[in-house]
Amino acid sequence: MTPLTPLYLLAALTVAGPILFHLWRRTPRGRREFSTLMFLTPSPPRVTSRSRVEHWLLLILRAVALCLLALAFARPFWRTAMSTPDQTPDEELVAILIDTSASLRRDGAWPDLMHKVNQQLTRLPLTATVALYHFDDRWTPAADFTELKRLEPEQRRDLVKTRLSELKPGWGGTNLGEALVRTASALQESQTDRAVPAKLRILLASDLQVGSRLDPLNGFEWPADLRLELLVAQPSSPTNAGLQWVERNLDLADDLLRVRITNAADSQKEQFAIHWSGDSRQESVYVPPGQSRVIVPPKRPRDAAATLILEGDDSSFDNTLYIAPHREESRSVVYCGTDASDDSAGLRFYLEGVFAASQRYQINVSSWRDALAESQGNRPVVVLNETDPEAATFVKGHLARGGTVLIVASAADSAMEDLKQCGLDGLVVTESTVKRDAMLTDIDFDHPLFAPFAESQFSDFTGIRFWKHRKLTGFKSLEETGDPALPVGGVLARFDNGDPALVEFRVGPGRVWMLTGGWNPVDSLLARSSKFPPLMFRILELASGTTTRAQNLAVGSEISWTRSRETAGARGTVRLPDQSVEQNVLMDVPFTATSTPGLYTLELGGVTDDVAINLAADESRTSPLPIEQLEALGVRLGLVESPEEMRRARDRERLLQLEELEDTQKLWRWGLLAVIVVLLAETWLAGRRTPVSTEVTE
Repeated sequence: MTPLTPLYLLAALTVAGPILFHLWRRTPRGRREFSTLMFLTPSPPRVTSRSRVEHWLLLILRAVALCLLALAFARPFWRTAMSTPDQTPDEELVAILIDTSASLRRDGAWPDLMHKVNQQLTRLPLTATVALYHFDDRWTPAADFTELKRLEPEQRRDLVKTRLSELKPGWGGTNLGEALVRTASALQESQTDRAVPAKLRILLASDLQVGSRLDPLNGFEWPADLRLELLVAQPSSPTNAGLQWVERNLDLADDLLRVRITNAADSQKEQFAIHWSGDSRQESVYVPPGQSRVIVPPKRPRDAAATLILEGDDSSFDNTLYIAPHREESRSVVYCGTDASDDSAGLRFYLEGVFAASQRYQINVSSWRDALAESQGNRPVVVLNETDPEAATFVKGHLARGGTVLIVASAADSAMEDLKQCGLDGLVVTESTVKRDAMLTDIDFDHPLFAPFAESQFSDFTGIRFWKHRKLTGFKSLEETGDPALPVGGVLARFDNGDPALVEFRVGPGRVWMLTGGWNPVDSLLARSSKFPPLMFRILELASGTTTRAQNLAVGSEISWTRSRETAGARGTVRLPDQSVEQNVLMDVPFTATSTPGLYTLELGGVTDDVAINLAADESRTSPLPIEQLEALGVRLGLVESPEEMRRARDRERLLQLEELEDTQKLWRWGLLAVIVVLLAETWLAGRRTPVSTEVTE
């Protein structure tokens, strides 16, 4: 038996109390008082060497009670063997995290990094379990703890060295925050089946450039027992400049090609040149260290490739920019109304104006009579405004083929006629009372129509004022269970007085949208708002059933096919930058094998489409990352504990185990019970041995 707090055993010294009490004085057995002694002064008996213990059993019981009480407070327990099935107390779990992003392609960076990692790996003892992970945009286990657990220590180290030799830098970005979070989580998970936790450590091998993304660390609580050690790669030269694409807004007629040249803050050069691949003519560009310049490159010769090259820096990994040629697509809009295209007070004037400015599509706006012959093979968006009654056959046929109709209620009576042409009877349209103006509220940003506006910087529609609008009644919403005979309409937006602003109806396979206020100046400021062009183009895309995507993407991005209802389930061909071809690629699933920069050619039915995959812009920001940024996010940097700290940690761990063992056994309760039993026996025995006093009085 072992006490947990042995200092309480000193309380057993109080056992001397009963012994001294027994030896200190002997009182007479009886007491008799005589009248002649009243004139004498009483004196206590003196302690003499002839004092002796008369009641040995009482003395033993009292001493045993005190000893048991001291032993109970010392919290005794029976020692048992402590099992440590997976490790010794000195075992260490080390995760080596290798950066394989594109910035490690700088001259000398990767060899220097591998040299430092191999040196550190050699110094680690065989008792340390070493796992290997690597990351760029994605975190990937190369040899994780689950796989290593099934191997012997020597085999584990050989496996890690083999997997390490197979790594090389790719073309992805640097998502350092996610890599650290997932590596820390993997280390913590490896502790779950261990009786005694091992020491944890991460060896981060990276160039630590400022382009690293650290956002995932913001909401992560870094473990207190986990340390991060840095192995920083040193390239041959710090000078680096990068070339990036500047996105164009083709919907707003922005067809000018622009590129951005960034120069690292620690660069030693500031004069560069740019030219097209295959063209020897160059254009000089001056970019000071730590700054960037947006320029218009020289016009590309016909015989030159669609690739821009940057010259003048010491690292060429980010000096190539692939430009995808723009492929113009055709769209159709059928306008059913009485206003002319040059009438600035009407709807068609603004509709044609916004579509004519598009560089993404070739949009043809025609009347229903002109589109009647070709509407069978096309899916235009039909806009109804004071429609000719003769257009009813065309409108119903368009809806029967799964088409889309947009009704703009510029007047109450004409809007009701337009609804009837679409087969929506029973709806009532009246003029709504607007005191001053009305705003759009309760917008359904989950609907595909408004989904592009869901971000906070685009979701503010309060600047669009409506001077007048119509009130639509006689339908039930999707959430209501009203009259089944009423048309079912989904309200996508409302005015601030509660009236529906945009309502969606399903008519067979087709779809009808009704806007209860016009975009002409008499009704609202919608046509003059920045929301009007993207909203019209979104309606056009949803009506045609075709999805579009950007022509220039970053490495690792998914390429979504330009699909329509007719091509659903079809298979196409993808030609990769190395000229290899992947056949029978399903169009309904985005193409994800984009790990290399270059032009990817998508082909379906003889129609080709090029998509440019370029390096992420942040990879060109190769200046050193301040270590303080990691510390500010809670990351604990530095070596693992010193030998003295390790010894104290082992002592604390042993004490915790003993406390847990004592708490399980709780022998102190039996000690207190024994004290009570002994004291009861001592009380009973003392009562039996106490003599009855006899007093003699006169």
